[in-house]
Amino acid sequence: MAPGLSRLIDFMLGDWRGHTDIDPQRVGAFGFSNGGFTVLVEAGGIPDLDRIDPYCAANPQHDLCTALAKAGVHSVAKAVQPPPEAWRPDPRIRAIAAAAPAFGFAFDRAGLASVQIPVLMWRAADDQHQPNPWYEEKIRSALPRPPEYHVEPLAGHYAFLPPCGTKLRAAAPRICLDAPGFDRAAFRQRLNAALVDFFRASLRS
Repeated sequence: MAPGLSRLIDFMLGDWRGHTDIDPQRVGAFGFSNGGFTVLVEAGGIPDLDRIDPYCAANPQHDLCTALAKAGVHSVAKAVQPPPEAWRPDPRIRAIAAAAPAFGFAFDRAGLASVQIPVLMWRAADDQHQPNPWYEEKIRSALPRPPEYHVEPLAGHYAFLPPCGTKLRAAAPRICLDAPGFDRAAFRQRLNAALVDFFRASLRS
């Protein structure tokens, strides 16, 4: 079974009503958090999920580890056995951008050796959900080709999401609150412009 992102590309290039406007030789992918992990895998990355247990043993206070403990998962190695096709890359993707990618510590040089396409990475300087240096830095230092890399001052993990409306702010305040002095709307404008520039440059015919 093809991963979800590959199925989406199948649809966009085939059944979507605007598919004739898409150049299949110029496909890029952007992902945030778990989506950042996904685009790395689609680009050829192979994570080692056996790294999760020792990571959580050393960092039980980190959000991933408290969430696993709350869910009653005490050993990911025993609970999760992904099929080989889970790590199948999609060669149609010619460039990726990853913001605050999840499970960064699960990748090493061997696992990222096949990622040979252009990569743009963003890190939130005040990311308490995925604290440095366990995520972006692990990936950045292990990629075979140096990525374009940005660190956004004052930004928290959820700064990559659009500014919240009143209802969402009331329902999920954690993903809506930013540090004093951080302008999420202004950052999103800079982020969007940087993504457009990156993909234009990386996906030239």
